[in-house]
Amino acid sequence: MGSLEGLEYSKLHVLVVPFPGQGHINPMMQFAKRLSSKNLQVTFVTTEANRKRMLQSQDTTSEVSKKSGEVRFETISDGLTSDSERNDIVILSDMLCKIGGSMLVNLIERLNAQGDHISCIVQDSFLPWVPEVAKKFNIPSVFFWTQSCAVYSIYHHYVHGKLATLLEETQKTEAGIEIPGLPPLCVSDLPSFLQPSNPYGSLRKLVVDQFKSLPEATWVLGNSFEELESEEINSMKSIAPIRTVGPLIPSAFLDGRNPGDKDSVAHMWKATNCMDWLNTKESASVVYVSFGSLSVLSKEQNHEIALGLKASGYSFVWVMRPSSPKAEIYSDENLPEGFLKETSEQGLVVPWCPQLEVLSHASVGAFMTHSGWNSTLEGLSLGVPMLAFPQWSDQTTNSLYIAEKWQTGLRLSKGSANGLVGKEEVEKSIRTVMESGRGIEMRKSALRWKTLAREAMVEGGSSDKNIQDFIEEIANKVQLF
Repeated sequence: MGSLEGLEYSKLHVLVVPFPGQGHINPMMQFAKRLSSKNLQVTFVTTEANRKRMLQSQDTTSEVSKKSGEVRFETISDGLTSDSERNDIVILSDMLCKIGGSMLVNLIERLNAQGDHISCIVQDSFLPWVPEVAKKFNIPSVFFWTQSCAVYSIYHHYVHGKLATLLEETQKTEAGIEIPGLPPLCVSDLPSFLQPSNPYGSLRKLVVDQFKSLPEATWVLGNSFEELESEEINSMKSIAPIRTVGPLIPSAFLDGRNPGDKDSVAHMWKATNCMDWLNTKESASVVYVSFGSLSVLSKEQNHEIALGLKASGYSFVWVMRPSSPKAEIYSDENLPEGFLKETSEQGLVVPWCPQLEVLSHASVGAFMTHSGWNSTLEGLSLGVPMLAFPQWSDQTTNSLYIAEKWQTGLRLSKGSANGLVGKEEVEKSIRTVMESGRGIEMRKSALRWKTLAREAMVEGGSSDKNIQDFIEEIANKVQLF
C-alpha cells in the first residue's frame, strides 16, 4: 500500500494505553517510540501512580517528565489510594474497569479541545474497556498483544472452547495436546492459568476477558517477529490474524537506528550499575540471574539457587528484587547465612539492574530467567543462552519454546518430592550451558536468533514493514473518517 498523497504522518496522532505493569509498559513504550521515529505524534497514557514510580526510579526531573524522545506522556488515575499496594493485578484491573473509561474519555476530550485529535488508540489486551471509548469518538483501535503468538493461539483456542475439550481428553488419556501451528504440548506446557492446578481463578477470568474486545479491534499487533513464530502466525491467519511488530526492545540494543534509545523506561526500582564489576570478568564467564518484576520465589527456593550458583564456581549477577514496591533494597534473610560474604569475590547481588546493558555485556554467558516474554525476547535478541526457570502465566509455554523449538537454552527440572529446583540441578544446568558441547550449540542458536531479531527491525525487515503498513492503514482510515 502506497503513501497517501497530501496526508503527512505528522498529522496522525496515536494514543498508546498499556496495562500499568512493567511487562506491559516496556514493549508498548518501545512501540510508541517506533511510531514516533516515523514522524507520528504519539501520546503514551499510564496511571499517575506508575508514572510517579517510573520518575522516582530514574531520578528524572519534572522538566523532562512529559516526554521520552518525542513521545508525550499523559496520566489517568487508577482509582486506588496513594498508599495502596498495586501488585494485585485483579484489584488493579477491576478498578481500572470501573473508572478507566471515564478517565480516558476526559483525556481525549481535553486533547481534542487542544486540537490534538486522536487518529488511533493502541490498547493493551488487558484493558478490554478501551474499545468502548474508541467507538464513542469513532476512532479505530488496536488490540495489542504483549505475549508470544503461540500463547495468543493457545488462549484463543481456549476461549472458543476448542482447547477445553482437548484438556478434558488429555487428562483422561495423558495424550499430547495438538493445536495447529504449535508443537505437541503437555498440560504442564500450557500457560499456568489454564492448567487444572491453577489456584488463580480470578486471573484465568482476566485472561479470558481480554478476548471480549478482540472483535472490536481494527488491527491486532503482537510483540514478536515472523521469523521466530511463522507457523504460529500462519495458523491464526484464517481465525484471528496477528501482525508482528517486534522484538520491542530499545533500538540501541537491536537495529541501532536510534543509538540514543537505550532505556526501557519503566523501572520500578532504582537500578544498580553493574558495568564496572562486569568489566573485570572474562568473556562469557558470568551467569545473570533475574526473575522479573512480579515472580516471588520462596526462601527455600532462593537457598537452593544460592547454593547451586556457589557450587558452580561461575561468577554471577543476581537480581534479588525488593519485597515490596516501596522497599529499595532486597532482604538477605532469603539467602543462606554467610552467603554474601562467602561469595563476595564470585558474585554480585543487587535489588535491580539495567537488564539490557547486562545481557549485552561480553562477560555474560548465560541468563537464568523466569521466562517472561520480555525477558525471553531480550535473551534471544542479545544472543544469550537461557536457563529457563518458569513460575507462572505464559512462562511455562515460553520455557518449552526456549528449550525445544528455538534450542537456545534448557528448562530446569523440579524435584518431585518438594517441588523445588534443587541446588544440584542449578549447578548442573549452569555447567551444561557454560561448558558442554550442548551448550556450544545453544550459543550458536542464540546468536542466530540475535541476527534474525535484528533483521526483523531494520528498515525493510518483516516487523518494520508491518509497522509501516499499519501506519499507512491508519492514514487511510483517517481519510475515511
